Amino acid sequence: MALLSAAAAGAVLGVRHALETDHLAAVATLVEDDTDRAGFVGASWGFGHSLPILALGVLFVVLGIHLPESITRLFELVVGGVLVFLGARMLYSLVGGVDVAAHSHGNTVHAHLQIGSLSLGFDHQHVDDDSFLVGILHGVAGSGILVIALVSSAPTVKTALTFLGAFSVLTVVTMAAVSFLWGRTLDTQFSTYLKATAGIFGIVIGAQLALSQLADFGLL
Repeated sequence: MALLSAAAAGAVLGVRHALETDHLAAVATLVEDDTDRAGFVGASWGFGHSLPILALGVLFVVLGIHLPESITRLFELVVGGVLVFLGARMLYSLVGGVDVAAHSHGNTVHAHLQIGSLSLGFDHQHVDDDSFLVGILHGVAGSGILVIALVSSAPTVKTALTFLGAFSVLTVVTMAAVSFLWGRTLDTQFSTYLKATAGIFGIVIGAQLALSQLADFGLL
């Protein structure tokens, strides 16, 4: 019964977690021209998001390791900046603009924002990689850490793992479904307006998140 309850709680929280504003803003700006593969974008984000939560959750439960609050705030700041970039990239795709760090692969030219090993492409040729990496960032920021803290209070390791498994699966499934539906919506005559709205939405949510973290660090 305890394992069943843990699975049910993890599943419900996984759905709710996937539908948080900053998560939707990220996926909405990651799905663009290749709407036939929109579901893969959401699933890729979900897999990326689940990996750090699973890894840190196990460490919290088994080894009692805790992630400092300053680290989670830093990741939230990075997530905010990435959301602003994704929103700007969406708008860029609608109005055009100058190339940024352009280079070629065969006959295709790509433009990327490079942050260390994280490369986000302006042309969405690497969109699944983008969504996977953005999902990882989300996994170690904000409410992802709250999920890990909740897991650390589980009575047994088996209960914690059951919760984490159900949470991860439903996060992936929910975001895949949301991005699939968003992709179908973008196939309508309102595509340009929807993309513009998604771009602005991403910039606003990202800016709010980044500014709040800067304030917490005492920089504003």
